[in-house]
Order: sequence, then C-alpha cells, then structure tokens
Amino acid sequence: MHETQHPSHFAPELLPEYLNLVCQEVISVAYQALADASTPHDTAYTRATLLYGRLQGLCKTLGADLTLPWLELRNGTMDFTISINGVLLQIVTDDPDAPKKTHRLKANLVELHQLSLFEASPDVSTWRLFVDGTNDSEFPEFKATIVGFDINKIPLCQWAHEYKATVPVRTSHLPAQVEIEEPLIVRRNKDADTKKPDEPGGSVDGR
Repeated sequence: MHETQHPSHFAPELLPEYLNLVCQEVISVAYQALADASTPHDTAYTRATLLYGRLQGLCKTLGADLTLPWLELRNGTMDFTISINGVLLQIVTDDPDAPKKTHRLKANLVELHQLSLFEASPDVSTWRLFVDGTNDSEFPEFKATIVGFDINKIPLCQWAHEYKATVPVRTSHLPAQVEIEEPLIVRRNKDADTKKPDEPGGSVDGR
C-alpha cells in the first residue's frame, strides 16, 4: 500500500510529536537489540525474541514515565497494547506490506472493549505500529510504519516514520584535549657507567 495521509488525519488524537517520539524510541530499541544479539552464538530466533521482549519492556517503561501523561500501557501481555492520547496501538514485528502474523491484525480484548463504547464504528478501528528490518549486523536498517485498518482489516492509513539517528552519549561529550610536553632527552655518559669502583671517580660514596 502506498503511503497515505498522517494518522492524525484519521485520529486527531495521534499528534505528530507523540508518534515521532514513540517511533524514535521503538527504532532505537530495535537497533540496540540487534547489536546485543550479534554474537557468533546468536540465531534468527534469538534476535527475533530479544527484539520482541525489548519492545514489550519499552512499552512498560514508557507507560510508567510520568512525563508522558498521554501514553499508557493498556495491555502488557503477548499482544501488548499502548494508548496514545486515548487511541489504542499494538506494536508488531512484521512487514507492513506483507504481514505474516495475521493474527496480530485482529482486535484484542482491550480493543474490542473500546470499540463497543462507540455508537458507530470509526473509519479506522485498529492501529498497528509495524517494526521491520534487515537484521543484518553489518548493514542494519529498521523502519517504523503505522497502519490503520478498518473493521474488515483493510488498511486505510499507512504512514512511515523518518528515523533520525542520535549521537551516542559516550561520544557527544569528549574530554578536553590535553597537550603533553615533549620529554627532555639527556645523553648518558657511557664512560662513567663503565668505570670500576677502584678507578678514579668510580667510587660511589666519593671516598
């Protein structure tokens, strides 16, 4: 599906600054998870499960952040779901253009309960944040795409986040450059070093 208008066009509560923050965090976690699972003993399975667990943990961390009152963790189980300004959103590790985990497109119990509160079904009934990447440790690339589906699971909205890499903290504050003076080179007197104790000038105590 071609990219459509921003999700806020369908749900005004999904402000651009909110989605940008969440997507940035999600992609950053994905890159870090891949870096941590790039040992010779890691497999596609360990990389996938680590990413899934890290994203679940991220949702719990963001939901507990008091500086983000607009974000809540509404479901912390396998189909973990967050609420952004009242709009439910599931995070899925899958390809948005050809999803394999079709069961994650179905509304879960939390979403079904919220839909039951509407007098009429909204145009977009479920929202998904797809995290998709190459899992290539040498040339990694992840993307975050938000897709909105109607009641028949037909995508009506698809928006890709433009990830902006941040400078690691360890390299952003480098210590000040210190100039080291060149040492003074003193030439040794080889003749004095080779004299015996009984030779003139060879006594250590000068007697």
